[in-house]
This record gives sequence, C-alpha cells and structure tokens, in this order.
Amino acid sequence: MKVTVQLVREGKEMIVELPDKATVKDLLKKIGYRVQGSVVVKDGLPVVENERLNDGDTLQVFLAASGG
Repeated sequence: MKVTVQLVREGKEMIVELPDKATVKDLLKKIGYRVQGSVVVKDGLPVVENERLNDGDTLQVFLAASGG
C-alpha cells in the first residue's frame, strides 16, 4: 500500500510504500522517526502507534520539541 506523509517540521511531502496491515509504528520506523517524540495526525486527529493504515491515507507527522 502507499500512503502520503507530510513531514511538517521539514516542510516535505513523500509517498511511502508499506506492507498491507502496516501500522503507524511501522510507518515511523520506515521514515526513520521514533514513536516517542512523534505525533501522527490523520483526518485532523492524532492517531495511536498501533492504528492500522489504509492505502491512500494522508498523514501529517510532527516532531515534539523538547529540551531544557
């Protein structure tokens, strides 16, 4: 399946190919992001790491800022 990913911090958009039944966690791993510190939004709502993705989904990925 293919999903569209908008990397908000980087201002990039990419098409990512994933196996059927892939989850948000699988997507983050594929693009080199960690679950901790990332927020994934689908249809305007945050999604959890074990949510399954569907072919044609569009997702926005935000990195949480941290530091002291």
